[in-house]
Amino acid sequence: MKPYFKVLIAAVICGVLVAFFFYKDIKNEVIAMTSQESNISLFQVGVFKVYDNAINFGKNFENSLIYEDNGLYRVIIGATYHNEAKIKLEQFFANQDITYYIKEIKVNENFIEEITNLELVLVKTESTDVINSLNKSILDALKPVLSQ
Repeated sequence: MKPYFKVLIAAVICGVLVAFFFYKDIKNEVIAMTSQESNISLFQVGVFKVYDNAINFGKNFENSLIYEDNGLYRVIIGATYHNEAKIKLEQFFANQDITYYIKEIKVNENFIEEITNLELVLVKTESTDVINSLNKSILDALKPVLSQ
């Protein structure tokens, strides 16, 4: 009876180890599949090969964010997810005669949740100071997302 007992214990241990590694692998795949990504619109005003040039150009705008993307430095002055906020910023920048390019990037749902309330206020306000402040807050929230 002892030899069977040893074989049974060894089989259980091997089964537990195999199950653990399969569970760990499947768990990572499930997490990857459930973390949703959505597109946001970036208001890009310039692209530079030299970082210092991007910094100097960004100083022309009240709020700007510079991030590196495949060896290029992009100057961003706004970001939105919801269409109403995008329209609001388009009007805001048009009133200031700012020419921009809309660049779409993917972000996770956590970022969308973080800026949704800011965008709701942005859509409803007419105050330039409030729009600038909300836009700056959205850009500040975007910094860690772009540095990943």
